[in-house]
Amino acid sequence: LHEGAARHMLATLVFPAAYSPSPFASLAAARPRTAAAPAMTELSLAATVVRDVSALPTMYALMSLNEYMTHRYFQHLEFNRPESLPWVKSLVERVAGVPAAEQRVPGDGHVEHHAETYDDMSLKNDERWRANKASQSLDDDYYRGTAFHWSATLIMTVQMLPSVLPTYALMGWSLPETIAILLPSMLLHAVVWNAIHPPMHGLPPVALTDGFGTGPGVAGGKAFSEWLIGTRYAHWIFENHMGHHVLGGQCNYNVCCPMTDHLLGSYVPTAEWQPKMRPLPANAQTRGPVVAPANVPQLPTREEYEATRLLQRQMRESAGGGGGTAPAAIANGGTIIADAYSE
Repeated sequence: LHEGAARHMLATLVFPAAYSPSPFASLAAARPRTAAAPAMTELSLAATVVRDVSALPTMYALMSLNEYMTHRYFQHLEFNRPESLPWVKSLVERVAGVPAAEQRVPGDGHVEHHAETYDDMSLKNDERWRANKASQSLDDDYYRGTAFHWSATLIMTVQMLPSVLPTYALMGWSLPETIAILLPSMLLHAVVWNAIHPPMHGLPPVALTDGFGTGPGVAGGKAFSEWLIGTRYAHWIFENHMGHHVLGGQCNYNVCCPMTDHLLGSYVPTAEWQPKMRPLPANAQTRGPVVAPANVPQLPTREEYEATRLLQRQMRESAGGGGGTAPAAIANGGTIIADAYSE
């Protein structure tokens, strides 16, 4: 009996010691965990900082891409050209069953807006033009296709979702957090557009009833518009958009979010398009005075224009080209569309 009790006591002492870690082993095992914890915390903190800092630049990049694609391929109707965006049409055909040859997008008045815009951004308003169907198609819109209406903000927001949601999910943002970044960004885009673009064409700032703008009834709206138009950003935006019109709508598609034009080779700097500006036709009538930043390019006098035109014609003829006053095609440019100088 005493021998059995002794064995039991020995087993109680030996087996737990054999199958449980020693104090030294426990201490050694704890050391790596204690040392790794700060490293993991630092890594998580760095990743969070990078994610937070990149949130707005990422949104800007996606907005610039969306603005470019919408302006060039849908507002300018380039999507309707057979050779345009074949991969998109192929995807639509597979998903929706609509043959690529039958895919068309309707116009939203933007092509007609180009057709009444002179090179100084003023809008044609003579009697002959007002009787034209293109002009009359814009009569129902007080801002004649220049404003970012609430409906346009909604459409752009929906267009942004397929790129924004997966991108921000990969960055670690939740859906509510992503929407909280997206919606203010869309409103900021709208208010900047509406504060600059309609006045750029001689039309009033947009009222809140029509879009997120700075027009009548908006507290501080006038002060914001005046401040914005005086910034270097607005000066650059104005000149960039002038080039878009001067060259027949085939370049400078970004309006509020410049970037994508530079990446895709469709940006044309002021020094290249300014010599191609044309004066207003004799006895031209316009809708209102253009609101422009200081020191933007001005229309040439008729004498200056004729001298430049003669020189350009001589240069084209010496190079084997022809004459003409219409904008010439540029590399990487889109389709040339009619402007206020077209008959």
